[in-house]
This record gives sequence, C-alpha cells and structure tokens, in this order.
Amino acid sequence: MNACFIGLGYIGLPTAIIAASNGIRVRGVDISADVVEKTNAGQLHIIEPGLGEKLKKVVDDGALQAYTTPAAADAFFIVVPTPFKGDHQPDISYVRSSAEAIAKYLTKGTMVVLESTTYPGTTEELLKPILEQGSGLKCGEDFYLGFSPERVDPGNLIYKTSNTPKVV
Repeated sequence: MNACFIGLGYIGLPTAIIAASNGIRVRGVDISADVVEKTNAGQLHIIEPGLGEKLKKVVDDGALQAYTTPAAADAFFIVVPTPFKGDHQPDISYVRSSAEAIAKYLTKGTMVVLESTTYPGTTEELLKPILEQGSGLKCGEDFYLGFSPERVDPGNLIYKTSNTPKVV
C-alpha cells in the first residue's frame, strides 16, 4: 500500500512516520521546499521528542519521501492547517487547494481522509464535490471519503501520535 500525506506539520509528519514505520510507502507533501528538503535529509522541522530517530530511519529505508506535489496513491490524508481568519472563521483554503491537487490522482478504490481541524460538513459539503468533479468518480462507489479529527497534543511526552487511538 502507498499513501500520500498532504501537510507535514505537527500532525501530518508524525502520522506519516508511523505509517511508514508500519510498511506503508509514504509520499509526504508540503508546500514548503524547506520542509521537504529537511524531511528528505531525515531532519525534523518540528519539535517532537523522540521523533527524529524515527524520521531518519524511515527516510533511510526509503519508506518516506517528501515532495512539493502529490502523486497517485491508494490513500490520501489531508493534514493541512486551518488558521483563523480576521472574522474568527477557519481559513479552509489549504483544505480546498489540497482537494483540488489530489482529485486528478483518484482512481477506483482510493481512500481520502480529512484530518484537518475544521467545521462540521467540510468533508461532505466542500471536499466531496471537489473530488468528484476533479476525478470524474463517484464518492461511495468509486472512491471513499472520511474524516478523522486530530487527536494528539504535539510535544506531549505521554500521549503521542503512536499511542492515541484514531477515530475515522
């Protein structure tokens, strides 16, 4: 199986490393060339105790490679920021542009999971139409779409990405 993680920040990078550590070939995608360069060098750009050695191992093993653009995958995970705008509403432009970027790579059986923190309805009302239109495929028949809320506390030494259950 291969997966494409869109967003290599405090949630995306640790999650991508866990996937790569468990036999999944991972393509990490970030708009920052600096993040891509550091990731491919096995260097962390975030502060997360104990994660640096794991990143170096999966990069050295060829299980995780970073790029600035997505490619075909069995599963896509959208893990991009949703900062607040001036009107106290989440800026979902990164979610939208991520969906537009991956839509052309969807094939029958592909899974897409939104993990970014956002308001109820984003998956069905925003992502689904973008993915269907961009791919020509039908959600629920040709590809699968889900939401998995972020459930980790970056930097927490007890509850980490690796020991926090995921809900999809």
